[in-house]
Amino acid sequence: MKSNFSSMKFVAMALLMACFTMGYAQCDQGNIYGQRGQKTGFAIVFADSNGQHVAPTAALSLPTFKGGNKAMCRYINKTKKYPVNLKNQKISGTTTVQAKVLKDSTLTDIEVVSSSGYEEFDNEALRVVKSFPKMIPAAQSCEPQDMIIQIPVTFIYEEEIAAEKKKAEMEEIKKDLMKPITLYFENDRPDPRTKQETTNTEYMGLYNNYMAAKSNYVTSAGKGLTGAQKTNAENAVQAFFNDSIQTGHDRLVKMTNFIVEALKDGHQVEFTISGFASPLSNSDYNKHLSARRIESVLNYMSQAHGGFLAPYINGSKSGLIIHKVPEGQVNHSFSTNAVRETVYGLQAAKDRKIVIDRIIVK
Repeated sequence: MKSNFSSMKFVAMALLMACFTMGYAQCDQGNIYGQRGQKTGFAIVFADSNGQHVAPTAALSLPTFKGGNKAMCRYINKTKKYPVNLKNQKISGTTTVQAKVLKDSTLTDIEVVSSSGYEEFDNEALRVVKSFPKMIPAAQSCEPQDMIIQIPVTFIYEEEIAAEKKKAEMEEIKKDLMKPITLYFENDRPDPRTKQETTNTEYMGLYNNYMAAKSNYVTSAGKGLTGAQKTNAENAVQAFFNDSIQTGHDRLVKMTNFIVEALKDGHQVEFTISGFASPLSNSDYNKHLSARRIESVLNYMSQAHGGFLAPYINGSKSGLIIHKVPEGQVNHSFSTNAVRETVYGLQAAKDRKIVIDRIIVK
């Protein structure tokens, strides 16, 4: 470290404590299931070439990481590598790195002004800040200005372990999402006997109602049958509820959590959602019904996580690409028009579905 920064170091670190809200950001280290996690706060100190603290005014704008402080925080967390030796010893620390943001957006004079006390942390913090992309420079009355910034880079053992666990869980879910997700619906749901292609109904309510009607579907599947035929029909529908309807629901919840985390990490997600209906009504009606089923799933996703996905689904935010394919009815016919087969039977239950597949994360 250069000696001419020694006095500035004292001033800057005092300012770091006194002006903690300036440039404040938080990084949510919560897990993929939406539980509240630790928050890491940091404050950026801004100074002129003499080390004097500066604050934004109507005429003065400060250097900015593209995307803002939260984007900087995400970049640091994604880029930094916890020194193995210190991680094994469960050691945490913070290194403050200083840099000058020039008028041309480049960073120069990058060095440690407050050591963590561990050379490995200091070297890694330097590497991370030196890897920064160009920043938006300070400006005085719209004229670019050079300005010094100081950036604390934290290494917290507990957060590192939580991040590793989260990454492993995300990888497992990603593998699972390579297989299509199939969701099932009650007959003519949502919004029976209409030709609307949109609905305000959300899938979770439909799922809960369907599961609550399980005993009725099991009993009705065996109605009019006797002996082994009755038992087999009832057991097949019972197993379908437990193994298919519930499994599809659980996988949708995991997929939604995964997409939220992927978007927060700056990834782009793309998937196809197709809708199907049993061949009880005409093709035109079934296409509208399939479209409503697609919308009900997207309504659930829009409401999950406090509405985080809503702007991505309605197109006001980029990053999520959804291909909607309302296929309509499946291509087969029933051997009888009996309600037992066409509404409560296992084949009819399998026909009434949504399939989510071709999930791509970039």
